[in-house]
Amino acid sequence: MVQYKGNLDRLEISDNMVSIIKIYIVFLNAIYILFKFNKSKKKVFFLSRQGNSASIDYKLIIKELEKKYPTYEIVVMTKKIEKKPLTFFIKNNAILFKQMYHLSTSEICIIDGYNLSVSVLKHKKELKIIQIWHALGGVKKFGSQIKEESKKMKINKALKQHENYDYIITSSKKTKNIYQEAFNYESNKIIEIGMPRIDYILQSEKENKQNIYKKYPEFKNKKIVLYAPTFRENNNYKIKELINGFDEDYTIILKLHPAIKIDLSSLNNNIYTCKEFTSLEILSVADYIITDYSAFSIEASLLNKKLYFYVYDYEEYLKKPGLNIDLYKYFNGYIYKQPKKIIEKIKQEEYDLNLVKKYRKDYVSNINEDVTEKLVEFIMEEK
Repeated sequence: MVQYKGNLDRLEISDNMVSIIKIYIVFLNAIYILFKFNKSKKKVFFLSRQGNSASIDYKLIIKELEKKYPTYEIVVMTKKIEKKPLTFFIKNNAILFKQMYHLSTSEICIIDGYNLSVSVLKHKKELKIIQIWHALGGVKKFGSQIKEESKKMKINKALKQHENYDYIITSSKKTKNIYQEAFNYESNKIIEIGMPRIDYILQSEKENKQNIYKKYPEFKNKKIVLYAPTFRENNNYKIKELINGFDEDYTIILKLHPAIKIDLSSLNNNIYTCKEFTSLEILSVADYIITDYSAFSIEASLLNKKLYFYVYDYEEYLKKPGLNIDLYKYFNGYIYKQPKKIIEKIKQEEYDLNLVKKYRKDYVSNINEDVTEKLVEFIMEEK
């Protein structure tokens, strides 16, 4: 397996940006014509800007491909998006050219978010592009669901956001409806198979628990609270108010979105970040999950975890970006704006897990069905 890393910066908005983008896309497609003279190979190309290494979804798909289709070459290019001054046109040509080469010589491209080279280039007909979104669902609105200010909408249109996908993978009928709106695709392009991480969460719980206890033996026989808030563009986080409200009877694990940069020095001594483990791994030892508008709540429901929602900015979030899921409908009695009330509810040690089961049934409809194997079969049949 070959793995490259490169950086594609977020574009800053300026008055002339739309015109510059259109000219640049014409330039890229002119160069891409030359790359398309390359002969396609038995190759699967994984492309991502969500992190600096292959996600658990990618790893599971790659493992299944290597097992069932060993003659296929696998190439992975990953690099987390970073906000920096505009250096796009100078800095990123080299990595874009590498992407062009692999796009022009692959039978299949798998992505887990928006990628410029995938959406703006005119590809060979034989290239199949599969979108495997980086979350298990969409609690908050995204993509075409968001009615941005006119300037940003023009930028998104110029960047051809989420164009050129042959199929988009989803995990339930309700999520399929959300993705239809968010990606602006017809129903027959949204395929309800599920994400490989479903297999991972269900099958790796015991192993993850053993690994975590080995590293943190003090977690054994403790009441563990996992707090995993979503990313907020306005940087409005009230973590201290929640975390410092717990007494020493509880061990708190805080897992923040990679883009969140805040000072944690004022938090109490019972706080862990467990950087060696992902949020999905930490699920195995958590007794209580506190989150908000993150799709992490759907992932946690797979293990039938007690879910609590800290939504101090609910009205604000309801307006922008908006919500696809009515959390009060599903979790009335476990959703609060005040941290004190969440802590009090947790201490009561009473929870109706039927609410979690209903939530899981609506947003993950294919549990225990060898998701990864079925997904790989679908991908290879469509090549």
